Amino acid sequence: MKNTMKKLIMIAAGAVLMQYAQAQTIDRSKQPAPGPAPVLSIKDPVIYKLPNGITLLVVEDHRLPKVTATYNIDAGPVTEGEKAGVLSLMGDMLNEGTKTMPKADFDEAVDKIGANVNLSWSGGYASALTRYFSSAFKLMGQALREPAFTQESFDKLKSQDITGLKSQAKNAKAISGRVTNALAYGKTHPDGEFETEESIQKLTLQDVKDFYAKYITPSRGYLTITGDIKPADAKALVTEVLGTWTGPKLSLENIPDAPNPGKTEIDLVDVPNAVQSEIHVVNLVNLRMSDPDYFPALIANYILGGGAQARLFMNLREKHGFTYGAYSSLSAARIQSLFDASASVRNAKTDSAVTQFLAEVNRMRTEKVTDEELANAKALYAGSFARGLEDPARTATFASNILINKLPADFYRTYLQKVNAVTVDDVMRIARKYMDYDHMRIIIVGSQAQILPGLQTTGLPINFFDKYASPVTAPVAGK
Repeated sequence: MKNTMKKLIMIAAGAVLMQYAQAQTIDRSKQPAPGPAPVLSIKDPVIYKLPNGITLLVVEDHRLPKVTATYNIDAGPVTEGEKAGVLSLMGDMLNEGTKTMPKADFDEAVDKIGANVNLSWSGGYASALTRYFSSAFKLMGQALREPAFTQESFDKLKSQDITGLKSQAKNAKAISGRVTNALAYGKTHPDGEFETEESIQKLTLQDVKDFYAKYITPSRGYLTITGDIKPADAKALVTEVLGTWTGPKLSLENIPDAPNPGKTEIDLVDVPNAVQSEIHVVNLVNLRMSDPDYFPALIANYILGGGAQARLFMNLREKHGFTYGAYSSLSAARIQSLFDASASVRNAKTDSAVTQFLAEVNRMRTEKVTDEELANAKALYAGSFARGLEDPARTATFASNILINKLPADFYRTYLQKVNAVTVDDVMRIARKYMDYDHMRIIIVGSQAQILPGLQTTGLPINFFDKYASPVTAPVAGK
């Protein structure tokens, strides 16, 4: 027995020594190779379809005594035309009380239960402690179904909108936000049109009521409820509050694609008082979440401009000191979307920044990223995605995304596997396809007198626009 015990001890000691010896051979100067990406365990919401068209998604989570509801109307991009600004104004008016509760009473009712209730033209939001959620949700439902729409509220909000537009008249960042989409998509496109003092001034209360009647509806409505509530109880509450609600059937607009320019160009908007130039390097893309390109596009964009570790940031801020930060986005949508690389840059370095933007875009297209860059981008993106899973509302959002975008049921469960499968060759292919180096608009809002001479040295054609994206004549040399 003693001999047997000695043998067992010697075998165990030998195993420990072998493990120790192996540990000493580990090269700790190198990162360990990442393991395989996991299949995520994501709890599916309970889904109900109400007769009036609302899709209800419920995620039960009893960790906190709180419930949140978000109602989203999937109207898609909406062309407002001559009524530009009416949808936003109508959404604001949904927060101005109901037919039976003036705004002061409505706000007091919300405050009394410590809830948060907000409405917009695309839906509504209600959040409260479990014991008060039913009351908060009923207030949201009442605001959606029975808005007061008083002339007094309309006049007040209209005046506020006009004041806000006047205050931004010389703000380069605000002007840039307006003209970038207008120049990229065109001013008649729903993603390119914008409100002005003139368009808001022409709006009437009847316009608001007309757009409400057309777009605030249970049709194409997705209601997500998350938190301390049982699915059956959530369904009963929604049926009580919204079950008898009716409205027009929504259909998505048929929006034709807009063109990219025939050749990369600079589009310049003069804001004489600007101390920085707002630069957006953009081209239109067609990218869907269901496309095989979706996951490579996420990683390619992350390497180029996804954060403080990305190429644009390291170049324009860390290397050259042109800006506090430079970033890019490459988004997927059911219609055209934008590749957009942007930064706010010192006037004196505007032309140099443009050169570096184009150089980094071209490098993505002509030189393969390194294995280390790719691995780091995957790890950072995966970490950010995983942290987001701590919010139970994300799973309901995932479910509605799958329904709206017609994605496979395992789209999010295998999300990290698809990210991990992106290769160096994928990144270059995506850059060549979606970062259209030869057909870009470089939209610059800044002090023309200070930045134009430098921009002329780039050799790129320069077009001139006013702050409403309308063409203007080129300045005469020497004046």
